[in-house]
Amino acid sequence: MNHDRRQFLAACCALTLLAICIPAGVSAGAVSRFDNAEVFVHSFLRLHFAGSREFSGTGLEKKARFLTPRFRSTMYKFLTDRAKSRSEAKSAPMVADPFTSSMGVTDYSVGKAKVRSEKAWVPVTFTDGTNRWTTTYILRNDQERGDDRWRLDDIEDVRGMLLSKILKEYKH
Repeated sequence: MNHDRRQFLAACCALTLLAICIPAGVSAGAVSRFDNAEVFVHSFLRLHFAGSREFSGTGLEKKARFLTPRFRSTMYKFLTDRAKSRSEAKSAPMVADPFTSSMGVTDYSVGKAKVRSEKAWVPVTFTDGTNRWTTTYILRNDQERGDDRWRLDDIEDVRGMLLSKILKEYKH
């Protein structure tokens, strides 16, 4: 076999490997999707830290696309019920940011995700300059409905308490 033919076959093999390794439909100008659980959590936290971290309806609207419908409705119901009870009587406002378990967070690092089928657990270590704690973000995707993007489904604090359960049981 001559040298030119070997180079041609080697180039064909290299192109075939590239075609197999690069997913179909990916182009240089393609919009990035949240198909990696860790990237999703980092994107969510970047948005959360960029704006006001106030737990309110307007603050939640900006993050709605990151939340599952179930988790989003639990949060909106809590906020609606809290607004009603505050108008009836003076109640203390919520002092912690539910997405970070604190108001004084200065930095965070996203850990390695544990993925099982349609669910992922992503640990996030937060710090306020003095203390460090880890909160687990629970993600879900819905492959049956054709939406394989990750969405935030709940948050588990350091004690193992789920945010959705705390919000449902909170007495205003």
